[in-house]
Amino acid sequence: MSEENLPIQTNLEAIDLKLQLEQLQKEYDAMEQKVQALKNLIHLHLADEIVEVQELTILYKELKSAKKQQRLQQKQRGKNYVAPKGLQVVSKSSKDENVSHSKEKKRLYREAMLYVHPDTFSMQPEQTELATEVTAKLIQVYKEGDLKALQAYHAHIFSDASLTPLTANASVTIHASGTSHIVTEIDALKVQIDELRNSPLYKTLTEYENPYTYVDELKVYYKDRLVKLRKRTRKAFK
Repeated sequence: MSEENLPIQTNLEAIDLKLQLEQLQKEYDAMEQKVQALKNLIHLHLADEIVEVQELTILYKELKSAKKQQRLQQKQRGKNYVAPKGLQVVSKSSKDENVSHSKEKKRLYREAMLYVHPDTFSMQPEQTELATEVTAKLIQVYKEGDLKALQAYHAHIFSDASLTPLTANASVTIHASGTSHIVTEIDALKVQIDELRNSPLYKTLTEYENPYTYVDELKVYYKDRLVKLRKRTRKAFK
């Protein structure tokens, strides 16, 4: 049965639900736009710090894992066993690497890192582990791969639906007939609005009179975090 042939009451109900859905979508879009503006402000002032923190966090985890493995091997071989020290291999960029390629690699890397950084998924705790794995792979591709490899992984990150932050614009499709699907979409959108309203960034917008105050607090936080991480990972740079 087409929408034109539905009873008047059903038609009116469908129209009312569609209006509700459109109003909720507008509300979500307005909230998301404000959150994205704050994220852009944070990235403008703290992009370097955010990227370095993630790099050092991953490096610190790798160092801890390697140290744990070394202790296990020593325990298996005896308490007095001392593993021989080998030369540390440091990968260097090819001297003849094109400067423009190097700049493009850095641009793609930073763009992808800021997009998939675990802090981006503060509204989705279950996604944090996945985001951490992806950033680790991103760092590896950036350091060891060429521009083509990084372009491919960059495209993968931005096209993978499982990596889309909750603050991404939600598209709502309104179908022609029936109302149950509209009710389902309304309920889903209400959940998204509640999650966005309870997110750290949106709460910041409602609790801080001046967003720059929050940015200043983040600067202090990241500065302290970098000091600790640099100290914990200093052996890797010797």
